[in-house]
Amino acid sequence: MVSREAYELLTRVGSGTPMGELIRRFWVPACLSEELPEPDCDPIRLRLLGEDYVAFRDSDGRVGVMDEHCPHRGASLFLGRNEEGGLRCLYHGWKMDVHGNVLETPCEPAESRIRFHVKHAAYPVVEQGDVVWTYLGPPDKQPPFPNFWWTTVPPENRCVGKIDYACNYLQAIEGAIDSSHADVLHSGYELLGWGEGEIRQVEPGRTAARETRWEAEESAYGFRYAAVRGSRANPGTHKSVRVTEFAVPFHCLLSDVPHMFVPADDESTWFYDVRTQSKPVDRQETLTRRGERVGVDVGPNRRKTRTVANNWMQDRAAMRAKKEVWSYSGIAWGKPHQDMAVIESMGPVYDRTKEHLGIQDVGIVRMRQRMLSTVRRFIETREVAELDPSVPYDRIRGYVYELPADMPWQLAVYGELRDGY
Repeated sequence: MVSREAYELLTRVGSGTPMGELIRRFWVPACLSEELPEPDCDPIRLRLLGEDYVAFRDSDGRVGVMDEHCPHRGASLFLGRNEEGGLRCLYHGWKMDVHGNVLETPCEPAESRIRFHVKHAAYPVVEQGDVVWTYLGPPDKQPPFPNFWWTTVPPENRCVGKIDYACNYLQAIEGAIDSSHADVLHSGYELLGWGEGEIRQVEPGRTAARETRWEAEESAYGFRYAAVRGSRANPGTHKSVRVTEFAVPFHCLLSDVPHMFVPADDESTWFYDVRTQSKPVDRQETLTRRGERVGVDVGPNRRKTRTVANNWMQDRAAMRAKKEVWSYSGIAWGKPHQDMAVIESMGPVYDRTKEHLGIQDVGIVRMRQRMLSTVRRFIETREVAELDPSVPYDRIRGYVYELPADMPWQLAVYGELRDGY
């Protein structure tokens, strides 16, 4: 259990809050590249860390991220005209480029020099891995871009979906860290009364959740935890190990499925769902399977159609029939919607003093401990150890191993990272 005060420290992300200022020291996903599909396309609104921004792609294809409100009188630049190398405010025609330079002030006298004395708040941008990233922290503290491994694979081998969570970012992260729920929420076959043969037809390699041992350890950038099970291929001599990495402040790196849970504000989150493989990805099939299709599962603003208002479209008839692979939950594919339903059902910020954790919750406990130690250290020193340039962000990923029963799984991970991180 975590105290109410500690959870408040972890979940409040607005300007001036300790966690909000900490997260601003990292490169943050602002939007998907495809949300700005071409030069001079429509600008979009962004909600990040409790503040409002606007993003646009200029005539040369460069992306700008800046405060939403015009530096002249505060009108929304989302309403503006994106043309000829800048974003023009509708109100008095002030025009800003991607760096926040004021290019034109048409209502001012010809001799006015105000545009040379005013600069709009614009932020550094890196476009990589189908994502537009921005840095919102102090300019003198800007870290190198982390180059996560999945951002550098060939674009055709990657698919990135985006969808909103109606809760705080930590609550959403806990859903990804909590691996044990997959044996119930996403399947629940035994609880449905399915026979062994029926289950094997759906998941041939399935291992019961109770056979899993959970282990965790700290890392230089966060922590990692492992689900350790007996090997089906080599019972007795080997073990199966699935390692998940958590990188402060919101990266959950499963094997080929990295997740990012970016705070929009204290009570809403943007979920970036990455899929990679060694061959070209069928993007439409992947988004369909994950329930992340624009115009079907989410609107153009990436907000989902399944919400608390329609009970996440839970199908009670399918629950009673027990015939679909998703019959246990009654919430059809994809898995994110099943996760979102139970996580959002807790409310925007659940009172964690009311929960009772079990043995399988080791990952959640370690994540909270690590985030608390990080933000408390930041309060004391104003430094972020996880941003040490020597941290090998480009090699951090989840792993699946078949190992000799007596071999520590940590040795396999250290071999991947090569530097003992």
